[in-house]
Amino acid sequence: MRVLQIGRDDWSMSFRVPHGVEWAFVDVDDEFGFDPLLIGRVDVTIVDAVCELSKLQAIDSALAPYTVIVARSLRAEFGTEYERFFTQKMAVYDALDDRQAIVDRLPRQFFAKPFGQKLELRKVLISPFHTADAWYDGSAYLATTIGHDGDFRQLVAWKENILYENQRALEIWPEFVTDSGVELELVVQLIRSGSSDVIADQRTYSQAELAEPIVFEHASSGYLSCSIFARGHGLVKVGPIHYRHSRLGAGQFIPGGKRLVDSRREELFYYFHPGDLKPPLNIYFAGYRPAEGFEGFFMMAGLGHPFLLFSDPRLEGGRFYLGSDELEGQVRQVIRELIDSLGFREEDVIFSGLSMGSFGALYYGSQFNAQAIIAGKPIIDLGYVAERGRLVRPRDFLTVFDMVNFWDRTDGDGNRISVDSFTQGLIDRWNGEPGFGDTKILMSYMMQDDYDDQAYYTLLNSQTGKPTTVIARGYQGRHNDDSASIVTWFLNQYRRVIDEYVESR
Repeated sequence: MRVLQIGRDDWSMSFRVPHGVEWAFVDVDDEFGFDPLLIGRVDVTIVDAVCELSKLQAIDSALAPYTVIVARSLRAEFGTEYERFFTQKMAVYDALDDRQAIVDRLPRQFFAKPFGQKLELRKVLISPFHTADAWYDGSAYLATTIGHDGDFRQLVAWKENILYENQRALEIWPEFVTDSGVELELVVQLIRSGSSDVIADQRTYSQAELAEPIVFEHASSGYLSCSIFARGHGLVKVGPIHYRHSRLGAGQFIPGGKRLVDSRREELFYYFHPGDLKPPLNIYFAGYRPAEGFEGFFMMAGLGHPFLLFSDPRLEGGRFYLGSDELEGQVRQVIRELIDSLGFREEDVIFSGLSMGSFGALYYGSQFNAQAIIAGKPIIDLGYVAERGRLVRPRDFLTVFDMVNFWDRTDGDGNRISVDSFTQGLIDRWNGEPGFGDTKILMSYMMQDDYDDQAYYTLLNSQTGKPTTVIARGYQGRHNDDSASIVTWFLNQYRRVIDEYVESR
């Protein structure tokens, strides 16, 4: 990684720089050092002396948001004229007292490539000492009953281990649901690299400690073996274990990434990039992806305006951004608070997404008076997708069956609503007033889509006779046959909508 330090004394002359870290120093009085071509790529920047604003602006392109660390003691000295620049960079203010500790921490926080994955349920082994019946709830949980007090007993263990490299901290988040009478523990064993049976460390995390993601750090590299222990009486459902490289407080997956979680331990992630701080705010929901992390960063950054990314790590590749009222409420709250903090209106927002992300864009976009909703390869009717899975996509896209299986929405009287009823209610809301209102809807779809081949017509019919502008382009083929054309159309329409919006202001 590459560190840029802007100050008066070069830290690399006084402190030990970790292996693999390239240190670049520019004196604040240097008239020629603030050249982006000379500075090149930068992973993190430290500012520990007052520097002219024009010099910082000269290297603007080299400084990514959330990676600029400014000495807290200088905050007042920089003054209000610097405020917009540091806001665009989402600057982090730090005391910078223990300089060696800061230097040592940088490669563990601002490394280049994020990583996130999960230990799947199909890699689980039930303990031979657990004799109660156990069954799979789709691919989301392994369910069983516990009926013993006293010491914790092993319930399940994963036969696949987690690669652990000592230059990265690892964040671990197990999914589980228990009755109130059941208590769990997570046991993590570090098997030293180069051996098959040398346990370098073993740690036990109580259920109370598991209320937050576990951050695992150790001097030795190796493999982490995970198992769940239980005691008490009642039902327990064990889900996958999510693990990702931790940035030790600098962000989830990428610097500035943040996490949403509800009382059922279901997660969503979001990331805000301030761009030029000028409207519109572009919101992008990631598509279906088994690898955990954000999608579309460079695509959205290329538009130049503020943008917000959402990512869904649940099930195999996402749960279509649907969840408990608590979790969905957090998504709406993030969007509303961001609109307010930027000084924007709802009309200054564009929602967007591809495939699974198109559902998120349409679902949440219809709850705001947005400027536009841009969708590619839309999926709307989840019940219909599940129904088609029997003949059109046999043994494929099993996630939709998990969604149907775990559908737990209720009406105002507490009666269970099926996924079909939910979709129909969603379409009825779009049919009603105000529906999408003045929001423009732009959609590219596959004419022989083997997921939801009626999505475009479902949406179009819901807007018949309404003032909503719907612009669409169909392409020959199934869902994934011509993604390149879909994405090209998606981006071209994005740029057109933004240009028209800017010209109209």
